[in-house]
Amino acid sequence: MTDPEGSDEAVVSAVLGGEREAFAGIVRKYQNRVFSLGLRFFRNRNDAEDYAQEVFVRVFERLGTFRGESRFGTWLMKVAYYHGISSFRARRVFDSLPEEAEIPAAGDGPEKLHARRAAREALAAALRELPDRYRVCLDLYFSFGMTYQDVAAVTDVPVNTVKSHVFRAKNILRSSLRNTAAEAYDDL
Repeated sequence: MTDPEGSDEAVVSAVLGGEREAFAGIVRKYQNRVFSLGLRFFRNRNDAEDYAQEVFVRVFERLGTFRGESRFGTWLMKVAYYHGISSFRARRVFDSLPEEAEIPAAGDGPEKLHARRAAREALAAALRELPDRYRVCLDLYFSFGMTYQDVAAVTDVPVNTVKSHVFRAKNILRSSLRNTAAEAYDDL
C-alpha cells in the first residue's frame, strides 16, 4: 500500500490504481484549507463543513481528470472555488476574514483591544465593498498564500490581470481605510 502522506501525485496515482483509502491523505492535507475557503463563502461552521465534504467528494469523483498541468493543490482549490461559487451564487456572499477568536496579547489594555476590534471591523467593511473579482484575487493571494500563477489557475483569469486586481484592491483598501479605525490602530 502507498504511503498516504506521500507526494500528491503518488497519492493520486495510488487512488486511481485502486487504493481508495489513500485518498484520506489528500483529505488530511487539504481539509483545513478547503474548510477555511468554505467559511469565507458560508460564514458558519456547519455549512463550511458540508461544503468541505462536498468538495472532497467532487475531487474524488473527478480525480481522473487531473492532468498534472498545475500542482495538485492548485487544481483542488480550483474545484473548491468553483463549487463554492456555484453553490452560493444566489446569495453572492464572500467574506475575506476568517472566523477566529481574538486572543489578547499580554499587556494589551482595553483601549488597544477596542482599537484592534474597530480596525478589524473597518477592514471587513472595506473588503465587502471591493468588487468580487478584486476581493477573490486578494483573498486567495494573501489569506491562502497562493502565487499569482496559482490564483490565475484557480480563477481562470490571466496572471497579469490577477496582479492588476490585487494591486487595485490594495489601493482601494488603502484609500477606504484612510482616517478610519484601522489607521487609528496603527497609531497605538
